[in-house]
Amino acid sequence: MQGLEHADPRQAGRFRLLARAGSGGMAVVYLGRSASGRAAAVKVMHADLAGDPEHRARFRREVAATRAAGGPYGPGLMDADPDAPRPWMATEFLPAVSLRDAVRRTGPLPADAVRSLAAGLAEALALIHRAGYVHLDLKPANVLLTADGPRVIDFGIAAERDGTGGTAPGTPAGSRGYMSPEQEAGEPIGPPSDVYSLGCTLTFACTGAPPTERSVPIADEGLRTAIAECLRSAPDTRPEPAELAVRLAAQEGQAAWPPPLIAAEIRRQTAAMENPPAPRPRPAKPRRPRWALLSAAGALAVGCLAAGVLLLDGPGGAKAGGSPSPTAPSPTTQAAAPATPSPPAERTRVLEFYLTGDVTLTSLTYTINGKSTTLKDVELPWRTAVDIPAAPGSAEWSIKYRHPRGEVGYRVVVDRIMNGYGGGGGNTSGGSHGTA
Repeated sequence: MQGLEHADPRQAGRFRLLARAGSGGMAVVYLGRSASGRAAAVKVMHADLAGDPEHRARFRREVAATRAAGGPYGPGLMDADPDAPRPWMATEFLPAVSLRDAVRRTGPLPADAVRSLAAGLAEALALIHRAGYVHLDLKPANVLLTADGPRVIDFGIAAERDGTGGTAPGTPAGSRGYMSPEQEAGEPIGPPSDVYSLGCTLTFACTGAPPTERSVPIADEGLRTAIAECLRSAPDTRPEPAELAVRLAAQEGQAAWPPPLIAAEIRRQTAAMENPPAPRPRPAKPRRPRWALLSAAGALAVGCLAAGVLLLDGPGGAKAGGSPSPTAPSPTTQAAAPATPSPPAERTRVLEFYLTGDVTLTSLTYTINGKSTTLKDVELPWRTAVDIPAAPGSAEWSIKYRHPRGEVGYRVVVDRIMNGYGGGGGNTSGGSHGTA
């Protein structure tokens, strides 16, 4: 959790925003608090996307899906305004750690913990499907491990079971490594697609990576069998989530949930919720250059000199307090040289890089007008802001990154206007360049 930045909103509807809890390609999630003091996760759309009707429609569908499918295995919807200048949605705040982060920090989960996780996720999918929706993006980053069990979040691309919503027909949507074959092909999809994604997610929990031809074998026979059934290529041969939940629950051992290391992280999240970090300080105003101060002082001195001449000579060339003499020549005064005007203060624009994904970047290099910065082991989401010359000036930018196989996307925003975007899954590197 991070302190609010200067440009972050402080209010969304009836919720006071206290800290940043996370950021993705579509929105920032804040820790919020209602007037009654109840904690909330408040998702606020990025300002540069708020004017796009397609993104607004997607956000509206997400609100509807969250309202319908929330429950014991999803975040409960508290309030939302998809028609606000910046659409927002508030759900209950869950002190938790994502499955992705838990495995990255502590390694694959023990078999007993995976069985508890699998039973909970299968039951969650059964509830989502009964509510009339298909999630379409079940993956480790969208599974929260709480003290009460797993929760499924982020219904951003969820579709109704009749095929409405989601993305346009023929357009694959989801996260590489966790999509079913029919989903990757852009074919009609239904609940069995979520079951396939469940198998991929459980493989990650057991091995630390989604399934591939070179996947590490899963040692536990019961889990290995259940996951293999979920990963069958034919959708109609995959198990029903409700039946799978009953079978997995019967295999659960006596191990405590959550595992000790994850329980410690949940306690830390609870403490952060109760004592959120302070907002970041307002950026310091740039100091005026020395030549500007000297020019201002010079202009003041010339102004004082001119005022002194007027007081001395009085109007019409007469000395102050004297009478004008028609025969005396008017004293001549050399005109003071005009002060050199101070150059206007240099104006700038703000260029921002946003990167999101489900992997950690091994390296990241961004370049502005030939000046490069390289970072190692960059956790996503990641953001930075750089000042560039104001128009009509321009800036050449580029971004390059390398990572393990997974999903990475980027956006380049200049003064809240999109300048470039891209990314995807299935690769181990990416990048782009452009002019702002």
